[in-house]
Amino acid sequence: MKKVIYSMLVSFGLVLMGSGCASKALPASRAGTISESYTGVVRAVEPVKIKGDGKWTSIIGMIAGGALGHQIGEGEGKDLATMGGVLVGAAAGEDMDVRDAQRITITLDSGKTITTVLPIDANNPNRYKAGDRVTIFVTNGRVTEIR
Repeated sequence: MKKVIYSMLVSFGLVLMGSGCASKALPASRAGTISESYTGVVRAVEPVKIKGDGKWTSIIGMIAGGALGHQIGEGEGKDLATMGGVLVGAAAGEDMDVRDAQRITITLDSGKTITTVLPIDANNPNRYKAGDRVTIFVTNGRVTEIR
């Protein structure tokens, strides 16, 4: 029983470590790029969820599921339980890669209206509301930041 609890705690720790790797620094791919900026007023904000590719969370889920499955049975049964844990962990991990985001509609000072979806994370921690005056940064045709 202690092994199962220990395995669950280790698995939970791995998931927390994987989800806490966000940095407030801009990605290196932004270095030297030219961004356009626009100003405008937020007209509408809708909370949405966005799903990532699930790569890292699947790997973490596979490890955790395999570790938990390995605690069950003996011999071939243990091997089957480990494989089952890996499969279930991978599927569960992929489903965990869902993040909070905002669909933001902004009327630019030029009169043009744009809508974008941005994740709420270390690089975009703000939660906007209608009436906020903002500056939008666009790099290579993508909104990279709003502040």
